[in-house]
Amino acid sequence: MSTDHSDRSMPSRFTDSISDAARASSYLSPSSAYRWSRVIELGYDESGNDATTDDIENDGGGRAPSCFHCGKEGGVPAEGGGGGGGGGGGGRLSKCARCQVASYCSRECQVSNWKGGDGRVGHKFSCAAYKRVGDDMTIIFGDDKDDARQDILSRIRFYAYPYAVRASRTAGRGFLFVQSDSSLAVMSLPGPILSNGRECSKQRSVVLHWLTVGEYVSEVCMDDFELAAATKDLREAVEGYDESVELPVLMRFRCGHVAVGIAPLVPDFNLCLVLGEEYYGKGDGAAVQLNIDDM
Repeated sequence: MSTDHSDRSMPSRFTDSISDAARASSYLSPSSAYRWSRVIELGYDESGNDATTDDIENDGGGRAPSCFHCGKEGGVPAEGGGGGGGGGGGGRLSKCARCQVASYCSRECQVSNWKGGDGRVGHKFSCAAYKRVGDDMTIIFGDDKDDARQDILSRIRFYAYPYAVRASRTAGRGFLFVQSDSSLAVMSLPGPILSNGRECSKQRSVVLHWLTVGEYVSEVCMDDFELAAATKDLREAVEGYDESVELPVLMRFRCGHVAVGIAPLVPDFNLCLVLGEEYYGKGDGAAVQLNIDDM
């Protein structure tokens, strides 16, 4: 198994073509839903295993939370939305009434942040994600974890799925192994701003491998025996998937969250094959690192 975790920044002409493909392929039919067959919680302490979650618990060495829009520090956020502390330094922040996470120093900042712009993801599009992770950046409910994984895959699919389809042409039937050294909660946010209003202290990224079940058993499980629990479900997924419309996926995060599933292939197989050769050439399927905040 390759250990070449090279950072792949895509040329703009490929990014442009992905945007067009995304618009054309945004609809998923009911038969194209994600199917998760196994979820494993290895029980890691997120605060001890994820530096970005440490930022939440330690709050940057005791500093107060920050306004989600202007970054100004404030006091402990008040419940509910509306006006803030008038924009004064150290004033009491107000929380978004919907997610009860995003904090603002003034009504003006809240309105501006809702719309987004200037490279920012508007809170209009990220409110549900912050509600899901809460103040402590921990996703509790199983359905929310399903949604978080699917949000991550939807974000990387125009890079990850072409990689997988191209690699499968050389290695044969297998699965896409998606790993991150950040927690599921941190990776599921649309942008790099954590629940305390501060930016992640490290780049959010995933590393992709295309593996056969044999490689998984002989290489991955030998180094990490806890992952052997997923072997049966992986084998069934690899044996049964329809490569023309779907893709087996194993996802693993720093917090110890592991999931096996089948993802709908969007864009379609032929476009994935073309994009895969454009992005990654016709090499040996070396591992690829994607920095999701660059997408």
